[in-house]
Amino acid sequence: MALEHRASRPAIGGNSLLTTIRQLLGVSSSSARHDQEDSIRAAIISAVVSTEVGAQNGTNKTASLTFSRPPHDVTEYIKRRLPYPDDTSGFSDIFRCVLDKPGEPMKTVAVKAFKVPGIGRSPEVLQTHAKKLRGEIHIWSRLDHPNVLRLYGIADGFSHLPALVSQWAENGTLTQYLEGPGRDISKDERTLILVRVAKALHYIHSEHVVHGDLTGSNILINGDGQPLISDFGLSSILREYDETSYFHSGKPGALRWAAPELLAQSPESPPTIQSDVYSFGCVMLLTLSGQVPYNEIRDIHLAYAKINGIRPRRPTGLPIEDAHWNMIEVCTDSTPNNRPVLPDIIDYLARQRA
Repeated sequence: MALEHRASRPAIGGNSLLTTIRQLLGVSSSSARHDQEDSIRAAIISAVVSTEVGAQNGTNKTASLTFSRPPHDVTEYIKRRLPYPDDTSGFSDIFRCVLDKPGEPMKTVAVKAFKVPGIGRSPEVLQTHAKKLRGEIHIWSRLDHPNVLRLYGIADGFSHLPALVSQWAENGTLTQYLEGPGRDISKDERTLILVRVAKALHYIHSEHVVHGDLTGSNILINGDGQPLISDFGLSSILREYDETSYFHSGKPGALRWAAPELLAQSPESPPTIQSDVYSFGCVMLLTLSGQVPYNEIRDIHLAYAKINGIRPRRPTGLPIEDAHWNMIEVCTDSTPNNRPVLPDIIDYLARQRA
C-alpha cells in the first residue's frame, strides 16, 4: 500500500479534498444519519479510495491516494470483553480483549474505540471522523516493523465507528514503564530502547509517513521490554511533489514534545521529519532521566518558552552523560535544519553502547 504521486494538469474546477472524498463515499449531506453511518462504515471496511486532487493554491500538482488492502474485520473473533475500558483519553477508549482466530494462538489485544462527539446532532461529524479513521487505517496497515505496534484489524460493537485492534503492550506506555517496572533499568538498556525507537521512526519516515505526535505516551513497552511506536492518528502522509499541502489531521497533541516551529505557525502547518527528530530528542530526555521534557515549566508558559528558543533544562535527579546530553541539545535545536538525521542519531547512540 502506498501513496502515489503524479504530476498532471489539474482538473477544471477541481474540488476540495473533503468534497472529493464525500463524493467517493457516495453519501450526500442530506442522507439520513443511519444510512450515512452504514455507508461510511462500508467504505472504511473496503478501505479502497482513488482520488485526484485538482488545482490547489495556484499549483498544477495532483496526487492519487489509494487504499489497496482492506483491513481484516475480526469482530467475531474478539472475546472476553469487559464492560468498561482499561484506559481512556479525550478521543478514545482502550479495551483489553482476547483475539481468538481459528488456526492461530489466542492473543491479548488492545481495542481502540473512537469517541465521536455530536454524533446524534450532525451527520457531518460522523463523516469527518470517518475520514480521519480511514487515514489512520491506511497509514498504520502499511507499516511492518518489530518496533511499530502491529495492527490486526478492525472490530464492531465498541463505538459508532469501527475500532482498531492491535497487539497489547503489557508494560504500558514508556512513561509508565520508567515510573514502574523499568525504573531501575541500566543506562545501556535505556540507550537500547532509544536505538530501537530511532530505527522504527527512521523506518516510518522511509515509508513516507511523518508520525507527528511522538511522546512518552504513544511509545509502548511490551512484556519483553521492547518499545513499540503507536498512535498514528496525527500522522501526515508526505507529499514530496507539493510541499505546500499535506494530508494531515491536526497539530501535535502534546505540547511538551512538539517542535517550536509547529507552535509558531498556523494550524495548517504540517509536522515534518525534522519535527519528529525534535520529539525524539524529548523522548531521549525522558528515557535517560525519567523526567518529562520541560519539567520545570508550567503548561501555560510552554508555548512562549519554546517559540523563544528555550530548550529543556538538563535534569539533575538521574544525571545524563555529556555525550547523550549533547545529542539531546542538537535534536531540540530551534532551527529545524540544524537537527541531525536519524541514521546519524542511531550510529551515535550505538557507539555509546559499545
